[in-house]
Amino acid sequence: MRAIHIVLAFLLLPSVTWAQTQGRDAGSPPASGTDLAAEVQALREALSQTQKQVAAQQAEIQTLKAESVTPPADNESEPAIHELVSSGLDAKGPYDTAGNGSSAHGPQQTRNEEKPPTGSFKFDNAVMEIGGFVDFENIFRTTNTGNNIATAFGSIPFSNTPQGQVTEFRSTAQYSRFDVKFHGNFQGNDITAYLETDFSGNDAPNVYQSVNSTTQRLRLYFADVKRGKWEFLGGQTWSWLTPNRNGLGPMPVDLAITYNEDQNLMVGVPYTRAAEFRAAYHPNDNWAMGVGIEDPNQYIGTYVALPMGFTSIGSQFDNNNNAGAANLMPDILSKVTYDKDFSGRHFHAELTGFATGAHAAVMPVGSTAFRTHTVFGGGGEIAANYELVPHKLVVLANAFWSDGGAHYLVATGPQLVIRPNLAGDDVSLSMVHAGAGSAGLEWRATPKSAFAVYYGADYFGQNFFPDTTDAANPGKIIGFGGPGSPNTNNRAIQQATLDWISTFWQNPRHGALQAYIQYSYLTRAPWYVAPGTPEDAHLSMVYGGFRYVLPTTSGTLAKVPRPD
Repeated sequence: MRAIHIVLAFLLLPSVTWAQTQGRDAGSPPASGTDLAAEVQALREALSQTQKQVAAQQAEIQTLKAESVTPPADNESEPAIHELVSSGLDAKGPYDTAGNGSSAHGPQQTRNEEKPPTGSFKFDNAVMEIGGFVDFENIFRTTNTGNNIATAFGSIPFSNTPQGQVTEFRSTAQYSRFDVKFHGNFQGNDITAYLETDFSGNDAPNVYQSVNSTTQRLRLYFADVKRGKWEFLGGQTWSWLTPNRNGLGPMPVDLAITYNEDQNLMVGVPYTRAAEFRAAYHPNDNWAMGVGIEDPNQYIGTYVALPMGFTSIGSQFDNNNNAGAANLMPDILSKVTYDKDFSGRHFHAELTGFATGAHAAVMPVGSTAFRTHTVFGGGGEIAANYELVPHKLVVLANAFWSDGGAHYLVATGPQLVIRPNLAGDDVSLSMVHAGAGSAGLEWRATPKSAFAVYYGADYFGQNFFPDTTDAANPGKIIGFGGPGSPNTNNRAIQQATLDWISTFWQNPRHGALQAYIQYSYLTRAPWYVAPGTPEDAHLSMVYGGFRYVLPTTSGTLAKVPRPD
């Protein structure tokens, strides 16, 4: 730069000198000392002006160089409201292209790939994402369960019934899902609001006639606020008894809800999606803990034989047809989690506990006043998962045990029974033991193919006694799981499952296409079967289909190959 200034100065110096010389008359005397000083000052000012002009020209040259490197505006760019946003997977986001190598077209490729996915919008410091997937699913079962995409594990038919002798097949789009996620930071509060719906609502009896008018339903709708080390959530979300893959957060991608397509997940995995309020504390990057309340359910289903003298008490419980059960209190849950990476292999462990209760009012025989009976129960779960191969092979397991925890096991058994006293003039409530467990292996074989294998089981303990209120049938056994009980009184339900998911096309801005297959084998063993009848019920079922995953949701496939 200095060399250019000197050269230009020498080029301009003769012209300046000439201009000064031309300012005198031809016959004037030689310049005085004052005139010479003035000429030198003029030369200095000329040099100063020259330097300023050169600096301006150099700045213009640099601007032109920068413009020659930056690609022209893309004609396919999004409107001004669309800005670069991350899907929330990590700080860079799944669309970061660093490390892809350089080429003549490198800058243009990076610019195109860093555009936000279609359906992502940014408003000031908040981001809204519209996601979900469109699903075409086919289900085949070797017995006629009467179910759609959610298998009623507790009532698969026996082979000595007509339903146990015929198969069923369904094609449906009702598993398709729609969600809206809003995330922003306001005055130090990190806020996430999430809405998720599908089309497995309360369908009419003629749902499959002509128009297949499956109804929309609420799956999840909650707001989560984080401030410092605290986190608060309110709304409808997955229960804390649903195992997490990491932390104790509510987002589906953070939950260990298997790769299965069955809408009831699988046997052995406790869960609910219910109204909850909870508070959590994160003391550091490894530990998290919290306590919350969620909607309860006094559930007996059709499993419990009631005392003959107090059959009206059944109306105070959920018997599969009573949404207005007389619940005593919210279930109280607490959860502690630990996460740590060991040589790049993620480890997660958690311990969850809950307390529940139920009550009912009856009028004892010979009394004119009602008496309220109350019972309390509870239980807990441990769960863990570990990456045997980072980002490729994961082993996971959970174990659950409770008194009165049937509410969390997809209605495969009752929460409690109603026990008459010895005199037969009053009753009490007694919780039923319920346990569950599962283990699995998930393998991300390639970026496009994932496989999983799982085994799970549910267990319910017996709780039976003679009906002292039935004088006409002394010694008759009632309750749950006793001699002569119906084959709906399940002792154990087991399931083995194999999953395959193929993502055969994916684009960060335009979504993904997937094909999937789930095969499951189930058995159901009751506490009692009549002589000469099958000891258990069993079936095989296959789920298979295709789905288009919306762009913002397709970003979650980097963590879990099924769209969550």
